Amino acid sequence: MMKLEKEVKISHEIDVVLRILSDPSFLIPRIFPNVTSIKVHEDTFDVEGKLVVTSYHVSGRVFVGSSEIRYVYDSDKGGGVLRINKVNDNTIRITLEHDGTLLARLGYPAVNSNLNKLEKNLDEEIRLERIKRKI
Repeated sequence: MMKLEKEVKISHEIDVVLRILSDPSFLIPRIFPNVTSIKVHEDTFDVEGKLVVTSYHVSGRVFVGSSEIRYVYDSDKGGGVLRINKVNDNTIRITLEHDGTLLARLGYPAVNSNLNKLEKNLDEEIRLERIKRKI
């Protein structure tokens, strides 16, 4: 089992952050490596991407609670859960658990790098998304 976890400090209202992070078209390309297409229909999503020299397909569903978002997904390379939890009013925890296939291990550095970028840039990306969505 591959498990990655990051705590991210945020300066925006937590309910706005969770609303934006519950949108697969916002979050998935920032977590999964090299997403080439994403289709969202209500609370389900389908993603196509490329990892090293192989392509992958992910489909899943988003479950939204008051202080947690869960993305439960399955792919042709294994399945997993992506959780976003409210730690407090200015911190969220992002946890990704994926099965332990060889290809999942190959994707570990790319996903870890994406989480590190998200940790650094999330506040600014949320700010831009709030402007775009007028929230």
